[in-house]
Amino acid sequence: MVEPIALTNRKQLFIDSRWFAKSHGVALRVNPPKKADMVFVPEKPWEGEISPYSNIVEHDGIYKMWYLGHRVDASNKKPGDPLCTCYAESTNGIDWERPNLGLFSFEGVVDTNIVMPGTSPFVMIDPNGPDEHRYKSLSSVKETDRWSQTEGCIGSAYAYLESEERWVEKTFEEGGRGYKELYLCTSADGLRWNVHHPGALPFYHDSHNQVGYDTRLRKYVAYVRWHQKGRAVSRTEFDDPIVLPWPFRDNPKAERGPRNSRARVGDEMQVVLDRDEADPVDTDLYTPGVHQYPWAADAYFAFTTPYRHYPVGDTTDTTMRGKDERGRYHNDGPVDVQLAVSRDGIDFSRPDRKPYLGLGIEGSHDGGQVYMMHGMLRKGDEIWQYYVGSPVTHGVESAQKSSGIRRVIQRLDGFMSADADYTGAYFTTPLLTFTGSELTINVDCSAMGEVWVEIRDDWNHPIPGYSLDEAISIDRNHIAAKVRWQDRDSVEPLTGRPVKLHFKLRACNLYAFQFI
Repeated sequence: MVEPIALTNRKQLFIDSRWFAKSHGVALRVNPPKKADMVFVPEKPWEGEISPYSNIVEHDGIYKMWYLGHRVDASNKKPGDPLCTCYAESTNGIDWERPNLGLFSFEGVVDTNIVMPGTSPFVMIDPNGPDEHRYKSLSSVKETDRWSQTEGCIGSAYAYLESEERWVEKTFEEGGRGYKELYLCTSADGLRWNVHHPGALPFYHDSHNQVGYDTRLRKYVAYVRWHQKGRAVSRTEFDDPIVLPWPFRDNPKAERGPRNSRARVGDEMQVVLDRDEADPVDTDLYTPGVHQYPWAADAYFAFTTPYRHYPVGDTTDTTMRGKDERGRYHNDGPVDVQLAVSRDGIDFSRPDRKPYLGLGIEGSHDGGQVYMMHGMLRKGDEIWQYYVGSPVTHGVESAQKSSGIRRVIQRLDGFMSADADYTGAYFTTPLLTFTGSELTINVDCSAMGEVWVEIRDDWNHPIPGYSLDEAISIDRNHIAAKVRWQDRDSVEPLTGRPVKLHFKLRACNLYAFQFI
């Protein structure tokens, strides 16, 4: 006999075929969020443009954001120079304040909200460990005279020449482009940071890397940008983030650069998101964007950014390309966001590969690139996320590539759904056990749709009192509609007993079910 799936009372999502032991007419679909308002725009001279390599968390009722500012240096024509990590906070997720921290000055301005210089930050609030390490950041560190713990950091690819008052690109030997080790930084308050040595991972990673605590594994997991055929996402797990470096398989053939760092890597870490034969040629998966969804069981969402490269032409002679201006710039192409899903944070799939967060109309603030910032805020029956868009494609030289941070709104649990059309559908789950007294479903039937639920025994026979004939249909739109039958409101008599759920649906989107 097949062992039943033990659900307990945790919510279950429809992100794959797990719940379809038998089905007809049901389609799994990705549901894009609604783009909402612009909530944060550059205002300070050290911000320049806001980088997508930023994130938001909620802690003690306060929404906290660490964002990367790119100050434009027009004299040096480097749109990304220099970098600084800044801090903002909000009580409602819409109106954000920049506190005057006075930790780092900028061109004589003392009261800034800069908390780390020259980094590409990802910040988490660790539920474990001592208070002095409560906040953890995975960053490409640029140490300065005011913020230097020890020798040997490989940080930003730029250095400031005091004599010439400008930023210049560092050479390969100086730890410039191509070598950006990741460092673990910790803080008691999220504002004052210390760098831990040696580096957490001695590889070239760039982009928006992340580390977090996986409550299912009870381990820490890092997802980082990888380089195989192109940009990809790799993963490593460990028990204690303070023990450095984090685990990887050493490859003695790996190309090494200054200070023994690794540039291009192969099989040192497990690759979990990569392009495949279904993707267009010259496609990368740019950033991880992995979230362990906290409001349901066994659900991981990655908001990865596919990047389709334009073929590189002669960047000096525009007549070589005729009327096609694409490929004029090196490392150029459009970028949007796709949804990848997983039950364990390792085996990911991209269900239909349509954009989860698509580009805006050409010329609009997000007509060339969109990147999802890391972090989810639950606001009642909604999930709020944030993204940074750009009117131009990846490689275009522009003094202002991003216009700010915009909010998007997703229905609670609404990232994917099991959908039925007007002609109807059904599915039966595998054998399962549960705890609780009521069954609820998250479903949108609007006006013409309905859902009926039958509970069956381990022989696949309807249990008296819980059959389709006795089921009261659910219609309209609900986050947690209670399933009922003519003479039954409670499922408590079936607690702990192996059963199957049989759903009959018409014209609806079913997002989740839960015993409570």
